[in-house]
Amino acid sequence: MSRLSHASLWLVLLAPACLAAAEDTNDLDKPRYGWATRAELQSLPAADRPRIDATCPGVWVTPIPATAKVGDPELSDIEIQAEDVHYEAGGTSSLKGRVSIRQPGRRIDADEAELTQNSNEGRFRGNILIAEPGLLLTGDQAEFDFTTQRARIQRTEFVSSAINAHGRADRIERNQDGLLTIARGVYSTCPPDDRSWAFEARNIRLNQATGRGEVSNAILQIRDVPVLYIPYFNFPIDERRQTGILIPRFGSTNDGGLDFALPVYLNLAPNYDATLTPRLMSRRGTMLEGEFRYLLPYLGTGQIEGGFLPNDQLYDDRDRQSLSWKQSGRLTPDLQLNTDVNYVSDSAYFIDLGTDLSIANTAFQERRAELIYARNDYWTLLGRVQGYQTIDPIITDIDKPYARLPQLLLTAGRPEARGLAPALRSELVYFERTVDDASGPEINGARFAFDPSVSHVLAGPAGHLTPRLRLRTLNYELTGAGIAGGSRSESVAVPDFSLDGQLVFEREQGRFMQTLEPRAYYLFSPYQDQDQLPNFDTANNTFTYQQLFRDSRFAGGDRIDDANQLSLGLTSRILTPATGEEVVRASVGQIQYFRDRKVRLDPTAPVATDSSSGLAAQVAAPIGRGWSSTADALWTANLEHASQIGVNFNYLPESRDRLANLGYNYRRQDPALGQQALRQAHVSFVQPFGPHWQLLGLWQYDLRGDEIQEQVAGLQYEACCWKVRLFDRRFLADPDDISPGARRERSAIFIEIELKGLAGISSGVRSLLNNNIFGYNQLVERNSARPELP
Repeated sequence: MSRLSHASLWLVLLAPACLAAAEDTNDLDKPRYGWATRAELQSLPAADRPRIDATCPGVWVTPIPATAKVGDPELSDIEIQAEDVHYEAGGTSSLKGRVSIRQPGRRIDADEAELTQNSNEGRFRGNILIAEPGLLLTGDQAEFDFTTQRARIQRTEFVSSAINAHGRADRIERNQDGLLTIARGVYSTCPPDDRSWAFEARNIRLNQATGRGEVSNAILQIRDVPVLYIPYFNFPIDERRQTGILIPRFGSTNDGGLDFALPVYLNLAPNYDATLTPRLMSRRGTMLEGEFRYLLPYLGTGQIEGGFLPNDQLYDDRDRQSLSWKQSGRLTPDLQLNTDVNYVSDSAYFIDLGTDLSIANTAFQERRAELIYARNDYWTLLGRVQGYQTIDPIITDIDKPYARLPQLLLTAGRPEARGLAPALRSELVYFERTVDDASGPEINGARFAFDPSVSHVLAGPAGHLTPRLRLRTLNYELTGAGIAGGSRSESVAVPDFSLDGQLVFEREQGRFMQTLEPRAYYLFSPYQDQDQLPNFDTANNTFTYQQLFRDSRFAGGDRIDDANQLSLGLTSRILTPATGEEVVRASVGQIQYFRDRKVRLDPTAPVATDSSSGLAAQVAAPIGRGWSSTADALWTANLEHASQIGVNFNYLPESRDRLANLGYNYRRQDPALGQQALRQAHVSFVQPFGPHWQLLGLWQYDLRGDEIQEQVAGLQYEACCWKVRLFDRRFLADPDDISPGARRERSAIFIEIELKGLAGISSGVRSLLNNNIFGYNQLVERNSARPELP
């Protein structure tokens, strides 16, 4: 008899009893089916060891690895081995004793076999083993068609390493397309000696061509105890997109009661799909949510989402709905189309009905469409229409944002590293807002800005120096009931000059290198009275260290600075010379004003007369071993008080399996900047305990109001074939964004139960954790949440 292949040796090493006779038993016999413990895997060469889940005690190893290539049955040679071969004149061959028939990527072993040459078929008896890449079948009797690869096996057990599944059946049939039909079988993805769950079904179909499995007339067993009858169930067996039921969502809140949603995924075409989600809330009623995603060659990617809840029982039996359309894609290589259109029925919608039970406080819903034409990285033309739906009923008309109908923005310039660099920024936009509640004067109109500039960049390894001349112009054509005579024109033109310079000094400090980087920025712009100009879209910039070197203290286009000021800043870095990695970075700076700042957003506000800004400082230090820290602070102009303080410590190691965040934020009230007072502390962490347990926590505390704003505690246990997560959440809703009569204090319980390889019950809490725990979306996730478009 010929020597065995390497695949056969693997099976002998890892499953020495794999050729023993099959027995009718309720337990899956791990030695016969290639189940290898972690200790057994160590005997294999490192390159041959399969990937093993950290929560599993072992892994299935099939005689032919899942990555092996399969030869064409019509072209591949067949190798036959046996201890005794008898050939009959009719074309039938009888083989006895350790029969083995092989093709590239296929293998059949048995005690006895009959092969019919004319029909290219075979019958096998005793200790049957059929192997293909990642698949192993055994049984007592089998029939096999070598041309079509059809097979029928009696009293069988099976292993699929690709989906980590195994089981037994009275009969397994495999057709020419690779569809496995398991009759009266048991299916599980658990280790063979610790079967936490299994399906016992009349029929189980595993279709590797489509990537789906189907179960009919099944009983779900937990620890061999029947717990649920399932007439039909469809589940994925790989990562491909397929129509079917996704993981259900389950939760409970103190105001809405039980909340259960069953998403149904529809794979409509390779480039578009949809998800429909019926949702039942015990105290509100039945809701339908939907999402449609598409990927088109000339429009790019987009998605349409919506939700509808008729007759909300906790909202005066009123209908509640939402709709959004987001789109981003290139019509041509130079032309891009973006849209973001949103609608919601009421201000409490996101608090009461937010998808995945997460909270989303917002006063406005944006509606925007824009075309962007970019050419050679030298100039860009933006065309935009933008409006807002105001959903907060207490906001008066005068406080609502203006719509841009439309906006045209041209930017041009050559991003030269050195030398002469001309540039242009020009904008034409029409602003419109209706005031019907007598909350203020209605002023609408067009604004045209034309800002040419020229700079000269002098740059080298030791620093840079960049002088710039610019002319800024504003022209308005205003209309509205708030204007005497119904219309008027306004214009202003202001030149400015800036000089930006920085030096970089370096010196060695033992194993490190230290830099000293002084920077000076001078800005001069003469004063022009602008009290008569409207304010369509402008606000004061938040003062930070970066603001020291910006050319305007305003965000928006309705004011032109009056400035005669010098910003001085100093940055020092400690670097690792070999890699350039920062060990610590510290910066401090201040603005010296040489005259008062008379240009204001509100003409009634006092003129800024301070001779200097507050002191701005920031520090960033990657402490090491996954830890990093940042701190920033601002002091008032007289340096008597701190106006802003922020301190944060973050931990995220390279393993990406845990994290921790600790922070404190403080802001003084500043009416001139529209800054509200704040004093808040926050803590969050994700900490595993061994391969199975994980603890999660989130805590946000308002020190001024002496109340907890957000609190989440979560516990997860993950086994080899199942996972359960429990979350308890308590939070305060914005009093302006809650339903009539609803309580501000909210609480919710989330639960997620997942049977690996099938589906589970989920709260969809991921979005909540991503939004509130810094770094959570960078954690290693073993399982993808939903299929993605190609």
